[in-house]
Amino acid sequence: MDMKDIIYRRKSFRSYSKELLSADILQEIEKSITEAKPLYPHIKFDWKIIGTDDIKCVQNWRAPHYIAMFTEETDGARENLGFIFQQVELYMQSKGIGSCWLGMGKPADAEIYNPDKHTDMQFVMMLAFGTPENEAYRSDIAEFKRKTLAEISDVEDTRLECARIAPSAVNSQPWYFVHDGDIIHVYCITKYLIHKVLGKMNKFDMGIALAHIYAENKETFEFFRTENPKEIKGYYYIGSIKI
Repeated sequence: MDMKDIIYRRKSFRSYSKELLSADILQEIEKSITEAKPLYPHIKFDWKIIGTDDIKCVQNWRAPHYIAMFTEETDGARENLGFIFQQVELYMQSKGIGSCWLGMGKPADAEIYNPDKHTDMQFVMMLAFGTPENEAYRSDIAEFKRKTLAEISDVEDTRLECARIAPSAVNSQPWYFVHDGDIIHVYCITKYLIHKVLGKMNKFDMGIALAHIYAENKETFEFFRTENPKEIKGYYYIGSIKI
């Protein structure tokens, strides 16, 4: 299935076969990581594929494989990882491989990522993946429980439908889009009463939504930051796009 199409059929999985994916499939996934477009090319990041015995996680479900993500902590770093690895997630789901962002897990062994390799990086997120135990795709877009276009944008722009149905931490859907001619300014909600952790996780969510927009508009997508962006009450500025 095409990666554009999978945006409207994908879902997050929490039930996997214990069977390991083949070495060839894992190699293809690694290739998709190296070929993914970054949001911020200057930000250093790294990753490692690990197994279910290599993680600590509060959830009571497990996947056979995980991508542990590492980055230097700088402005835009988490959005950058969300952008890169949502492209990878779409690739995997287009091949029938289930996946789920995992914000409440971490490597069991701190040495699994050699701190001498990049002393300025730290672990920040994992992506669980494997063969799903149930239906790999949604049958209809109506299965997505999401805000309307009118709730996430100042204009009901159907080009943003791909971002509207993007996954987010506890389905918080933190994005808001403001149109200015052919430019769309991208904002993230400032505060949540649910949990302070969402503030960091929503940065990944913004990268994930932008990855969906990029996947739909690969030939024309542009991301940049403007000086003195318009202030939107309850939101902070992420960047601007042209599609």
